[in-house]
Amino acid sequence: MIWIVSGFVSLVGILGLFLAAGAVDTGIYAFGLLLFVFAVLFVFSRIKSAFDAAEEAGRAGEEGTA
Repeated sequence: MIWIVSGFVSLVGILGLFLAAGAVDTGIYAFGLLLFVFAVLFVFSRIKSAFDAAEEAGRAGEEGTA
């Protein structure tokens, strides 16, 4: 489920770039860039969480075989 949310947030981030590219005032420009930055940070945090969970599962598996 979280991967679907990450995909949606990625699309919103790309939409933010298009919004910033077509902006005629600084408010919309800044909002579009902030949407993009939020999307990048969110997706990277989800990737980090997935790797952390896999690493923790690997450690749990090692402890069971020792």
